[in-house]
Amino acid sequence: MSKKDRQAQQAAGQQENAARGVEGVQATPELSRRAFLAGGAAVGALAVAGSVWGCAPKAPTPAGEATDDQHGSKAPAKIDKEYTTDMLIVGVGGSGMTCCVQAALNGTDFIAIEKADLIGGNANFVEGMFAIGSKFQKERGINITPAQIIEAEMSRGQYRQNGSMWMDLCVKSAENIDWCLEQGVLYSGVIDDYYGGLYPTFHWFKDNKSKVGFVEPMTQRIKELGATIHLKTSATSLIFENGAITGAYAEGPEGVIKYNAKAVILAGGGFGGSPDVIAKQGWDTEDIFIVGSPNAAGDSYRMATEIGALDMLSDAAQSILYNIQAFPRIDFANDAQNPINGYFGIASGGPMLWVNEYGDRFARENLTTDNLVLQCIPGKANKANYCIFDQAIFEAKFGTSDEAKKMFNDSLATNNGNSLYAADSIEKLAGFFKHDPAALKATIERYNELANQGVDEDYGKPADLMLPITGGPYYIAKLNYTFFFSVGGFLVNRQRQVLDTHKEPIKGLYAIGNDGNNNYRNVYTINMPGTAFGNQVNSGREAANYVKEYLAG
Repeated sequence: MSKKDRQAQQAAGQQENAARGVEGVQATPELSRRAFLAGGAAVGALAVAGSVWGCAPKAPTPAGEATDDQHGSKAPAKIDKEYTTDMLIVGVGGSGMTCCVQAALNGTDFIAIEKADLIGGNANFVEGMFAIGSKFQKERGINITPAQIIEAEMSRGQYRQNGSMWMDLCVKSAENIDWCLEQGVLYSGVIDDYYGGLYPTFHWFKDNKSKVGFVEPMTQRIKELGATIHLKTSATSLIFENGAITGAYAEGPEGVIKYNAKAVILAGGGFGGSPDVIAKQGWDTEDIFIVGSPNAAGDSYRMATEIGALDMLSDAAQSILYNIQAFPRIDFANDAQNPINGYFGIASGGPMLWVNEYGDRFARENLTTDNLVLQCIPGKANKANYCIFDQAIFEAKFGTSDEAKKMFNDSLATNNGNSLYAADSIEKLAGFFKHDPAALKATIERYNELANQGVDEDYGKPADLMLPITGGPYYIAKLNYTFFFSVGGFLVNRQRQVLDTHKEPIKGLYAIGNDGNNNYRNVYTINMPGTAFGNQVNSGREAANYVKEYLAG
């Protein structure tokens, strides 16, 4: 990624207060996709009045007696309300909205439930979507083949993904654009590489906002189609009987609810809002900064694995960055003016030295130039991670303005989280986090040797970032995590069916969006513009169509 591209990406995260909205929809503050790295946020979405929206639900049937489910989860002791439908959609974000529209067009009888009193969810924060072979690209003479996309993504994921899932996304992507246009979705007409991506696959929404171009038109379309959506209703467990899903239990304004359904589609947004699930995945959650929506709390992962889904949590990908507690949080509204702790600030490495709890250097520190969210992966297995630099490095790379210098000095003085220290010697520096002084000194001496010779023979960092650490004051900072969102957690097949521990489909259970996104494994590659949201649309449509076939069979 070029310096110009990095600067453009640094300027990400324009937060605005929007007043747009369709009738009955309250507009709230937005955050851009760049600020979100294509993920979730804790602010902003479309609010819809009431807990039940759309056409009237079917009359409830009498509640049955509480019985144990076949796997693990138990039926509630008391059922306050019961509904019967053919298909239940759990979550109405980008994929859930798409699924609702496609299912309605298919004539499928369904109910959708949403944990918040909001619709659209994280879909409000993206700016465009992926496609190849679209009419917009053809008009501009842009020709990209599936092989170019798939090889780029598979190679960056060490070929751990299922290439057929990428093939589905690629070959159906142009059709998805046409389908969205038919539903009223609005695009700006601009197609590009989204600030330095690998290919010009990014189809910008109108006004560069999904909220304007996608969520509002799709909200209107769902209303026109008369879909039934129960808001403020959280699924608590799946009902699995005689080898098949037969519904789900939930809690909402009507109390404890039983949904009888022949198929359930999970669209809960992943587990990025749950420290417990993030910790289970292996990340250190002490002092973690969770940016994603608390509604994306891993409910789908928990419910699916309870009834026998294959647990793939260790293989799930995530959008995650380093932070230093002492510094201000990343300023999403103006990250370019926050060189201390922004996307490419002190915490992200670059010209700094990274060491682990033993004082060992463990990775090339400029990994953000390859992939913004790759920076945390090498240190995941360490007990703790730290960055080390001196006054000369700070002044050359970060303290380039009076504002930045003041921000740094204020942070050093207040030292939130006891995470940033200065010392006049390496021996004293080692004492703050109980490093072995001799080991830390040896690491720094080796690093300086490489920096002075202009070649990083150990890890291959570019010479212009190999700045020697030679004079006090010396600084050391502990690296904590900023967690944005997750994708995956359990396995799905091409038909969007959730698989069990034998890799056989769980009859009647499907997953879409972040819940069912297996296009990334371990590392969210983030370099193919618009694929995450392209998958939201594609998986939502596919699941609705596959359930239609399932119900007919």
